Amino acid sequence: MIKVKFLTMLREIVGEAVIETEKKENIALLTQHLCQKYGKKFREAVLDEKGEIRNYVRFLINGKEALSPKTKINDGDTIVMFLPVAGGSNG
Repeated sequence: MIKVKFLTMLREIVGEAVIETEKKENIALLTQHLCQKYGKKFREAVLDEKGEIRNYVRFLINGKEALSPKTKINDGDTIVMFLPVAGGSNG
């Protein structure tokens, strides 16, 4: 089993901050699994029109950034998945 923590907009879409799920081989397969589980809104947030992970979606595995969809996942890992929040000045 692995833990997946959702931050920012993904937490709102999923409706939960943390889930436990069966280990998937890598980030790409985990993302596909989550898209099937959470549906169209989640899929549109994380995948582009070609079905590839959007370049701004970020994943941390045990606190280290996963830079490739092929990054391996091990049993017991904690994955944090988020979309960076764009900011601006107020004035």
